[in-house]
Amino acid sequence: MNAFSAETLLFSKWTRETQFEQAERFFMVISCQRDGTGQLNRVILQDINTLQEQELDWHELEDPARWRMGWH
Repeated sequence: MNAFSAETLLFSKWTRETQFEQAERFFMVISCQRDGTGQLNRVILQDINTLQEQELDWHELEDPARWRMGWH
């Protein structure tokens, strides 16, 4: 499990663990979406090469089989 604080996700860097899509591997968190109580729900990641965005549940970043913190 990737250990990190939900409070420090904004502008953090991530590498998607994949064997196929080499072009879309490196991402940065550009937005954190919270619910009415202030709890973090989702993050928006932007590919640093294509600038495409994708939204996902922030808990998905805890899976080391899919994501690594930093650019590797």
